[in-house]
Amino acid sequence: MPSELLPISTEEKKWVQKLTPKRGLIYHFSRGYLRHVMSNMTGVDPLDIPLKADPGEPPLLAEGWGYISMSHCTDALLIGWSSAKIGVDIERKDRQLQAYKLSKRFFTHYENCEIENLSSSQARELVLKRWVVKEAAVKWQRGKIASNINQWVWKNKSSFAHHKKLGHKVKVYEQNHDQWTYAIAIDKDSLTHKPIICLN
Repeated sequence: MPSELLPISTEEKKWVQKLTPKRGLIYHFSRGYLRHVMSNMTGVDPLDIPLKADPGEPPLLAEGWGYISMSHCTDALLIGWSSAKIGVDIERKDRQLQAYKLSKRFFTHYENCEIENLSSSQARELVLKRWVVKEAAVKWQRGKIASNINQWVWKNKSSFAHHKKLGHKVKVYEQNHDQWTYAIAIDKDSLTHKPIICLN
């Protein structure tokens, strides 16, 4: 976290006051930098960016500004901005999790079979990667994680993920960078071969 937080809107400041100190800090940090990045790209003042980003809800931009998605982990913030629907998610590669337990609870039989013969470290890596892809897909869908994470199916290294119940299909771009793994979900018919990734 930077020592200096960036400007946010009056409405966002009110949200900060309602949240716990930790959640309020993360909320201020992410919204401030989202405004900062979009300002750098458009020349519009950060506080004039037409953003509505209530806690726990997908962020929204005014009509004509496209679609936005964001994700953060302990030491990184990932922002996705597109003319079409987009979902992003990021996690540290060293995040500790109970891979087999998590997989059996949230993933399909096929996905569980994929990790059966893997070592514990390989299983953890694949489960984390799969979770990131699925969460990006849920954000593309603008759905709730709890009710949709087990509905999205992604085969390892596939370019697509699909929703069993609703029939949605998205193109996914999954990648590692340094100590993070991240995923981007975009419309299945998108002509984008590889999203533009800017690091700061």
